[in-house]
Amino acid sequence: MDQISASLERSLKVMEKRLFRDINSDMIRRDLRVFRREAAVYFMDGLASSDFLQHYIITPCQDQAMNELTTDLSDALLRTVRVGDAKAVATYAEAVDAIVNGKAVLLADGMPEALCFDIRFFVRRGISPPLTESVVNGPHQGFNEALRDNITLLRRILHTPELIGEMTTIGEASPTNLCVMYLKNAVDEHLLQRIKNRLKGIRVDQVLSIGALEQLVEDSPFALLPQCCLTERPDRAASFLLEGQIVIVMDGAPQVLAVPVSFLHLFHTPDDTSMRWQYGTFLRLIRLVGALCTLLLPGLFVAAVTFHPEALPVTLLTAILESQAQVPLSIPAETFLMLIMFNLINEAGTRVPGVVGNSLGTVSGLILGQAAVEARLIHPLLIIVVAVASLGSYAIPDYSLGMAFRIGQLVFLAAGCVFGLYGMVLLMIVMTVRMCGMTSLGSPFAAPVAPLRTHNPDGLIRYPIWRQRLRTWLGNPFNMDRASGKMRGWDRK
Repeated sequence: MDQISASLERSLKVMEKRLFRDINSDMIRRDLRVFRREAAVYFMDGLASSDFLQHYIITPCQDQAMNELTTDLSDALLRTVRVGDAKAVATYAEAVDAIVNGKAVLLADGMPEALCFDIRFFVRRGISPPLTESVVNGPHQGFNEALRDNITLLRRILHTPELIGEMTTIGEASPTNLCVMYLKNAVDEHLLQRIKNRLKGIRVDQVLSIGALEQLVEDSPFALLPQCCLTERPDRAASFLLEGQIVIVMDGAPQVLAVPVSFLHLFHTPDDTSMRWQYGTFLRLIRLVGALCTLLLPGLFVAAVTFHPEALPVTLLTAILESQAQVPLSIPAETFLMLIMFNLINEAGTRVPGVVGNSLGTVSGLILGQAAVEARLIHPLLIIVVAVASLGSYAIPDYSLGMAFRIGQLVFLAAGCVFGLYGMVLLMIVMTVRMCGMTSLGSPFAAPVAPLRTHNPDGLIRYPIWRQRLRTWLGNPFNMDRASGKMRGWDRK
């Protein structure tokens, strides 16, 4: 049976076996006496604080070593130990789970339960600026790998008891702690229940990263576009919560997962809200232009030169044909070669650490491009086309969305090489229809455009903040107002 025995001797035998203490040197046991009874404390070295254990658990228990017990042993120990977070557990499985998560577990003779004390204190990275989501205006704090730190960062922004954090675990062999966070008055209860059911339905040994969790809960795993949003910024996660979305915080992950999201959410940045509405709208349009250049420009170039030369100015077409006559490769082959080379340079620059990586990407692109032109392997105009398409991918704020556009770029290039502009138009229609049929946690991915939904006017065009009275269509449909009165409720005079 898994029930904790009142016999300390039997409990110690079970715990020694389950913790593999004969070969596991990290599992520490400290024997002591309390209220004239034998007792033992288990904890894991490196996860629990030895100082806290000594000052707040062992010393108070030793002070009561020779005293008579006048009340229930469990209640007497809870009053003796000076730890705020303490609770009783009734099974060995719960006790072992508490130990491997950094808590101390106290067993005593004659007590048919164990007491768990939260004295976790382990090495962790401090709060630092976000590495991938830098901003001009806004806070410079990013999440780290500690679950409690990340929850605290969100609670420092949203000072309300309606910010709910429900703790759970995922993984059967090695459980990982998760916190599902939402605003009680803003969240859609149906969406909340849906994500809880998905988390409960995951059957894996262990989830190693927040990206792996994203793949386990997304609606369409074979779709190219991401259906969740990863962010390492507490202010952006707080904005998702205010809109009625759900944020999943995972222990060991320096990002949080926001669901559900729409396609437009992936184009937004915290800068958009911090800046005046004119500036935010302009930047979003620039990102859209960059995304379209990434997706379509190489394919349009190849299709126009190969199948529709009449669409190009005569001077430009003449220059392309003259330079192409000196190049051994065809235009489609050149374009594929250059795109693969730029993707290789980008990946190499990402993997090389520090400033060297950025320098490597820039210098390699310049040197290889110039060398290819001088060697007459490609013509100069193609360098410009590929460079503009690559720059456009850097303007996409979401890394996963940028990867999707870079893969789509190759697909559109193939369509342009084989079928020309007609093939690219047909492919665009198919992909648009597919995107409109996608969902994120059961919510339309292309909303509020397809289908039309009542929503906060903060889509591609960012309306002034004092006109954004509504939450998004992803939140509670019965509580969409974000303001009780006029948002600019002051007199100009």
